[in-house]
Amino acid sequence: MVKQKRKKKRTHVVQEEDGPHTFVVNKGKLGKSGLNLMLDIRKCLEPLTARNLKARKYNKIKDYIHVSAQFGVSHLLLLSKSMLGYVNLRVCKVPRGPTLSFRISSYMLLKDVVSSLKRTKTHQHTHESAPLLIMNGFDESLPHHKLLTTTFQNMLPAVNVKTVKLNTIKRCLLLNYSADSDTIELRHYSISATPVGVNKAVKKLLKKVPDLSRYSDISEFLTNGYFSESDGEDGPENQVELPQNLSGRGNLKSNRSAVRLTELGPRLTLKLVKIQDGVGEGEVLYHSHVKKTPEEKKKLRERIKKQKALKEKRKKEQQKNVERKKKEREEESTKKRKRSAPKEEYSDDDDVQYYKDEIGEMPDAELLLKSKRTKRSENFSKSHPKKVKFSEPMSSTSKTKIEHTKSVNVKGIAVRRKKSA
Repeated sequence: MVKQKRKKKRTHVVQEEDGPHTFVVNKGKLGKSGLNLMLDIRKCLEPLTARNLKARKYNKIKDYIHVSAQFGVSHLLLLSKSMLGYVNLRVCKVPRGPTLSFRISSYMLLKDVVSSLKRTKTHQHTHESAPLLIMNGFDESLPHHKLLTTTFQNMLPAVNVKTVKLNTIKRCLLLNYSADSDTIELRHYSISATPVGVNKAVKKLLKKVPDLSRYSDISEFLTNGYFSESDGEDGPENQVELPQNLSGRGNLKSNRSAVRLTELGPRLTLKLVKIQDGVGEGEVLYHSHVKKTPEEKKKLRERIKKQKALKEKRKKEQQKNVERKKKEREEESTKKRKRSAPKEEYSDDDDVQYYKDEIGEMPDAELLLKSKRTKRSENFSKSHPKKVKFSEPMSSTSKTKIEHTKSVNVKGIAVRRKKSA
């Protein structure tokens, strides 16, 4: 019996994530803090983003659009720095748009947020699933707000309330719109749940059995004055009844648990500047600083339409020129091959056929023999030129006369020396 090769089942398993994917890249120089912010945004959008994507200086937006279809990328996030020192963020829906342009008024990196907290709650499986999107304060009656909410909702996978598993929701992404400052606050939290109605001592027992050697009975440990029943208790606004079991001790189905959020970072304060129809170009649908009348918008649309028509015309002309030059190069190469090809050898049959076609009868044998002799002598003279003999060298004292003559059968000029009389 042939022994079969063992296949690996636990390791090297590629898990394909469903849902939208994103590219987070920089455009131009950002500086050290700007690059760290780009990496933090990637960390926030994991696992549906390219974590180790490296952008080069010569990469353009078209390059990312061309490869987006191969990797299933739906959104492109571009970070750039303006001349005034502001960091800008552009969220593009590929491949056709629209593009949302934001100015980052202020930001705090992930490491700064974590260092400011007294206690952090992170787990190795925290970033294995996409975050839950929470949006607050947006006015759906405004067209640009509606477009904003639609774009951000399509960046993250949709949640089906009936079939979702609570253990897969480890993080949430909060977008809060402030009407006073006209800005959007972005926060990133981790989600945890703790059972309600249990004091701190019981919670400690649920997590880990403490040292009870100092107590004669467990009731002394539970009724110790050091632990108060109010410690760790939460208000009714963040208490929920669990529809299914949740990871963590005491979080059982139909029990009440308190939901707690721990900030992970980064923090961003965004201000919407403009919305464009295409990917980084096209008609401006909204601008926070420039307001235009309907007539100006109409003229602008007509100008953009003419520019697109001119661009298409130039593309077609360029394509025609490329095809014409390609055809000319092929014809030139064909001519060169014909010139460099070896010539066909002469055959007597060609003369016979030519004579028969022109005269209408076969040539005489003597005529053919004469033509053969003539051609053979010409070929022989070309391949074997006559050698020129010079007379014996004369002494240096004697005078010589040099005559230049041309020989019919000799290539070049033959020099003959004759002794002067």
